Amino acid sequence: MTGPRSRELLDRARRTLYAGTAGGLAPFVLGRKAGHTIEDVDGNVYLDLISASASVPLGACRDDILEPAIEALRRYGNEDSHTMASEPMVELAERLLEIAPEGLTRVDLALNGTEAVETAIKMMRRATGRPVVIGFFSQYHGESTTTATLGAEQSDISRGMRTFAPGFVHAPYPHPYRSPLGPPRPGGSGDATVDYIRDQLLFHAVHPAEVAGVVVEPVVGSGGVLVPPDAFWPALAELCREHGWLLCADEVKTGFGRTGRMFAVEQWDVRPDLMCLGKAMGGGVMPIGAVLGTERAMGFDDVPTGSTWAWLPAACVAALRTIDLFASGEVLENVRRLEQVGLDELGRLAERHERIGDVRVRGCFQAIEFVRDRTTKERDPELLERVAEEALRRGVLADPSTTSYNIQPSLVMPPEELRHALRLVGEAVDAATGGPGRSRGAPAE
Repeated sequence: MTGPRSRELLDRARRTLYAGTAGGLAPFVLGRKAGHTIEDVDGNVYLDLISASASVPLGACRDDILEPAIEALRRYGNEDSHTMASEPMVELAERLLEIAPEGLTRVDLALNGTEAVETAIKMMRRATGRPVVIGFFSQYHGESTTTATLGAEQSDISRGMRTFAPGFVHAPYPHPYRSPLGPPRPGGSGDATVDYIRDQLLFHAVHPAEVAGVVVEPVVGSGGVLVPPDAFWPALAELCREHGWLLCADEVKTGFGRTGRMFAVEQWDVRPDLMCLGKAMGGGVMPIGAVLGTERAMGFDDVPTGSTWAWLPAACVAALRTIDLFASGEVLENVRRLEQVGLDELGRLAERHERIGDVRVRGCFQAIEFVRDRTTKERDPELLERVAEEALRRGVLADPSTTSYNIQPSLVMPPEELRHALRLVGEAVDAATGGPGRSRGAPAE
């Protein structure tokens, strides 16, 4: 997997980069990208099922996004959009509100998703005058002190930070496979997670009058493609209305088509007070993020936000072109076809392997969760890593995250290409486990 040129460059990287960064690098060095493939510096080609952490939605290095952005860079250069407006900046704000859920009327600038979530938290606390924000286990919101503390995908991400960013409490995400909660209680909200917030958090831990609101990933991404039950959303919305809380949807990873809708909340007709965007918004060409809000959530002017490089004119042009490419509906239709491929192929794979505890598919979010035993559901991180390694040997690059083997193809990948890639993943699972229905303790040679 690691050719001589990659080995040389990785050795150099390890001598200079922070060890926490160098230790997480892929075992090859990027040479070039095109569409849904990656070529390393040694000429090896891989099918890309990571899409730069889902930030390249429409295939890599698309000329129809690149060229307008390059022309804008030549025309405008770098300008701090917090101090000087440009025409693309104004047009992008208008376009975002046109395609956003009803009720969102304001836009603030961000460089990326982490910054967008930081801004949303500031807005929630300012709008309500309340300090506490409720988050959920399994969610990822970023790795700054504030966003790592709001998130709770894995404790390592926020280790050493929680003391310095108080004001967050957490509930179990409505996890379809691993919820620690029982069924909804009789006479309750209709959803076990919202019952827990009502019956446990608000009774024992925090008064509802101290809560500014809730931040939720509509579908958990890097934490393993978790899709809440339909009953969760009306129960959560009612809880927010009852106590005057703001509902913030973190669509940094789900937004821009990843789940088969432009925004994941559309699947449940959720109308959030705040919505965070990032990653795919720039079409895989330029970094950009945004916070959208209602007048209640953002109808003031005294919250300092953003950064110098947020919403460069060229980034706004790339985002506008990305929105244009979604307009015909062809991209979202292809996402639905890719979803069916995932359901078919991963469903059959789960039937063959007892070490697969669960497969989860929503659009171009797809995941395999490996377990030591289907009854106990004990996670098997070693098997997860072996599968990722075997898949890479077969030319498939996907993401062995903290909980699952996450598959995030380009939204425009031809369905038969994804089918081929998933069958190679199936071969990798066979090799890593010793074959269907069996297990093997040692890594594949």
